[in-house]
Amino acid sequence: MENIKVLIVKVLQKERTSIIDTLSNVEYIKIVGEADSIEETFKKLDEKHADVILIGAEVSGDGYKVAERVNIEYPEVAVIIIEENFAEDTIHKALFAGAKDVLVYPFTPTKLVDTIYRSHELLKKKSVIHRENALKVKKQSSLGKVITIFSTKGGVGKTFIATNLAIALKKETGKRTVLVDLDLDFGNAALALNIMPKFTLSDVVDDIKNIDQDLIESYLLLHESGINILPANAKPQITEFINAEHIQVILRALQKIFDYIIIDMPARFYEPVNPAFVIADNLFIVTTPEVTSIRNIKSALNTLKDLNYPKSKIRIILNRADSRGLIKAKDVETTLNQDIYGSINFDYKTAITSLNEGIPVVEKNIKNGMGKEFMNLAKKIIQD
Repeated sequence: MENIKVLIVKVLQKERTSIIDTLSNVEYIKIVGEADSIEETFKKLDEKHADVILIGAEVSGDGYKVAERVNIEYPEVAVIIIEENFAEDTIHKALFAGAKDVLVYPFTPTKLVDTIYRSHELLKKKSVIHRENALKVKKQSSLGKVITIFSTKGGVGKTFIATNLAIALKKETGKRTVLVDLDLDFGNAALALNIMPKFTLSDVVDDIKNIDQDLIESYLLLHESGINILPANAKPQITEFINAEHIQVILRALQKIFDYIIIDMPARFYEPVNPAFVIADNLFIVTTPEVTSIRNIKSALNTLKDLNYPKSKIRIILNRADSRGLIKAKDVETTLNQDIYGSINFDYKTAITSLNEGIPVVEKNIKNGMGKEFMNLAKKIIQD
């Protein structure tokens, strides 16, 4: 068996000694170095090829940021985080940082060796798959663009924006577009489009082992605008059987079929829908010009920062932008410390009529008002 080369970074001395003692007795694992700083870590990665890197979570104050950089600059190296304590956000942070696994001390020698071996093998398999795919004649030049619509505040218009944006992209480009309702508690995307679902997300999950492009398309609903829809479940209690692995399989399958995948999210961070954050090309965070909404979004941005979520993916969408007497757009940008990517002005009568009739505003009028603003937003996305 070919040696697995391991680099150990900023692991506490007691743990480091135990790790070295364990790995020294494994004939197919070779320790190629140790590092105690970020600079030393990347110098050693440049000098010596490593297959796996063990990173202490406290390196330079944040091992997860180091892990993210390693994942970007050395994608062929499997990253494993070593934590002193397991916290609620540990898995989220590791996932966003691109780590293959997390070891929480104390762990057994068997657990350590098995984690290194499995992480290395998983990366090897991914590399083989990438090489095989590169040799195949591609049916599509690239995967579809994923736009995730999110807010931690209910009632800000996530579904309104998701449905209208999906149709606007379809109108502007003529390309295949799908709207996925991942609000597993109270999804209303189908209702907003005046559609009675024949199939829902749970039907796809029930058939997840057989999923391919043809099968998943058979579960989608076609709206008269030309977009496809994967509705959420009518009964929220069914969602307890849906997990992150299911969602990842579904979204990856849709990326192979559609040019644009618009995801309507729940108004909270929720583990089963994490893949919609990770896979997203853009994360649209929706706020309204109100104190409670902005405060919630500020908190959400801080949470994403703590989870090492790429700021480059985040786009702020200001809904009801011209509501009189409320906070100005410039003040929203100052408070959130982020530019507003797109604004939708508020026409109460038009919005309510649209929701009550189940006819999106972009289906009624794309030359004026909110319909025109959604078309402008679609154009901006296309140009990015």
